[in-house]
Amino acid sequence: MTTLPRSFVPDAPAALPSAGRIGLRVLMCVVTALFSLLLLAYAMRMREADWMPVPHPTLLWWNTSALTLASVAMEIARRTDARRALWLLAGGALAVLFVFGQWMAWQQLSASGEGVTANPSNSFLYVFTGLHAVHVIGGVIVLAVTAARLHSHVDRARRAIALCATYWHFLLAIWLVLLAAMWWITPAFVSAICGPLYGATP
Repeated sequence: MTTLPRSFVPDAPAALPSAGRIGLRVLMCVVTALFSLLLLAYAMRMREADWMPVPHPTLLWWNTSALTLASVAMEIARRTDARRALWLLAGGALAVLFVFGQWMAWQQLSASGEGVTANPSNSFLYVFTGLHAVHVIGGVIVLAVTAARLHSHVDRARRAIALCATYWHFLLAIWLVLLAAMWWITPAFVSAICGPLYGATP
């Protein structure tokens, strides 16, 4: 019978990712695919003759600041045990402020005659901001559940906070991409990349 040397230690199996982490990754992949398809439709639609420039309400920049600060607060909550509940509350409050700011931007646009049906570009603006706000609201709900269990399930709450922080960073990245697309992608830019629209008059 062969005996193994004392120094030999079998390799331990690699730790498998938790169900929550796998679920979050799947969700982020689905959301990324959804917004990618919407951006593709946005770029293709703007090549039509009836396209008008997308409205640029200044309030969206302030909302971006609120979402950025929410992401920072969530990262601090993930990294520290001191005043974790306070940082979670701050992150959630800033996210709610972001959603409220988006609603205020819609009100400003509607009051100025830039409703959802005014132009195809307006429709995309409302779809982008509305769909993104829905995902933020979903994150706030999960965050509220996590905060409620903060002291009853410490280890589980710590893992949930890490997942919430990752999701918040993801939402911020998605929003920055949408904002950049609405501000800087133009029909001329799309035509330069994809070529002139088939059948269009040169």
